[in-house]
Amino acid sequence: MAAKKDGRRFEVELDWYYVSKETLWRWALLLVGAAILVSAGIYWWLNRGDDIAGRASREIASADELLAKARVSPGAVRSREEIAAAAQKLERARSSHAGARYVDALKEAVEARQLALRITSGAGTLRHDAAIMDLGGRVEIQRASRATWEGARVGMKLYEGDFLKTGANGLAEVMAVDGTFYRIKPETLFEVHRGKTFAGAGEGEPKRQSEIKFIVGTVDIDTGEGARSIVRTDAATADISSRSTVGVDVDPSKTTGVSAYRGRVTLSTESGSVTLGDRERVVARVGAGGLGTKTVLPDPPRPIAPDDAVVFDLARRQPVTLKWTPVPGAARYRLQIARSRLYIPDSIVVVDDRPRPEAVVSVTEEGSFYWRVATLGKGNVVSEWSPTRRFKVRQGGRATGGPDSTPPELVLSRPQVNGTLVILSGRSEPGAAVSVNGEPADVDASGSFKKVISFAREGVNVLTVRAVDGAGNETLRRETVMIEIY
Repeated sequence: MAAKKDGRRFEVELDWYYVSKETLWRWALLLVGAAILVSAGIYWWLNRGDDIAGRASREIASADELLAKARVSPGAVRSREEIAAAAQKLERARSSHAGARYVDALKEAVEARQLALRITSGAGTLRHDAAIMDLGGRVEIQRASRATWEGARVGMKLYEGDFLKTGANGLAEVMAVDGTFYRIKPETLFEVHRGKTFAGAGEGEPKRQSEIKFIVGTVDIDTGEGARSIVRTDAATADISSRSTVGVDVDPSKTTGVSAYRGRVTLSTESGSVTLGDRERVVARVGAGGLGTKTVLPDPPRPIAPDDAVVFDLARRQPVTLKWTPVPGAARYRLQIARSRLYIPDSIVVVDDRPRPEAVVSVTEEGSFYWRVATLGKGNVVSEWSPTRRFKVRQGGRATGGPDSTPPELVLSRPQVNGTLVILSGRSEPGAAVSVNGEPADVDASGSFKKVISFAREGVNVLTVRAVDGAGNETLRRETVMIEIY
């Protein structure tokens, strides 16, 4: 097209094209279809001949290879249940493949391979079997399939096949996931075994079970509501019922003594079995010796004076008079006074056998002291220890000048949850009485305390912590914890 203006000639070229919407949509659909065809072709080329049966076969072979590695991995001893589950899935995969159920075979094989992979990588679904609640002195653990020992720590989790040992000055408190509490005395060695859960347990029957292999030493065991503990030694097996308190001791000759302080325990050997009730004891020996005869344990004394957590003034140099209830038939009473709540041997300042149910002691140092007493009966039979009481010795009394109206300090750390058990640590002022959910906690000379609380209800639970000083002033704190019952 040409135009003429002011005697000059201009040329204008048109390069715009107009396309309808319908044409654009058709082109878009053609492009999408072409892309799908190209992708399908590529997929077919890369996976030609790869049907569902072939994929299932390859997954089965891969799972089989990984499971073989899992069986010889460092965590195999503690992963026996997981390895067995992977083996069952793999067997079902093979059975489904043989029956031409290829989709099911592929699903089972993939799950078996994933489970075996988690075991070999050390990130499996393992759960711990127990945890260390408290300790003092030398305490060590040896992990399953390892030859070296390492120092134990509070909160450390224990698994199937782990060993724990205490030195001559070592004590430990261990809690199994079923709520069973083990107090391990000095020079003791035991192995943790995998506990069990009884899903179909009826009313009043144990729902959970912990288990240990006891090599040598002494341990006190408390089973909780719905819990059960199996203690195996070279001489016998002790089946401890729920809500029981039992002492087990094994000497170097492997002779096993079992004392039932409360509840019921059945002791079985190669030659037979015997059931113990409250305040009964029996000894089992390796070989032909078998089971001994039952003996009756004396009752423990009960502390009556002074009151718990009473404070004495060191400046007045007044003696401390300890009194406890007399026990019929008692030959003597064994008294212990220690600076440690665990009664670590190095912390014991007084250990003495007394003919009468009282003792007068002189204290020349400041600090917190713990005391307990046991009954010695005829024939060297000994009761369990009485509940512990505390007293404090401080230089000088409360400052004069008017009543104290300041509430005591109360600082809490975040609770540590171990199955149904919770460890709560905190700090209050020295001399304050601290309780957690109504149960007293031991407060040391610096005001620090630690308390283990057991919960029977799953879900959110509340910890109520109360600190009361000598003037009656009170501080209250609450913490919530999530409890998951295995």
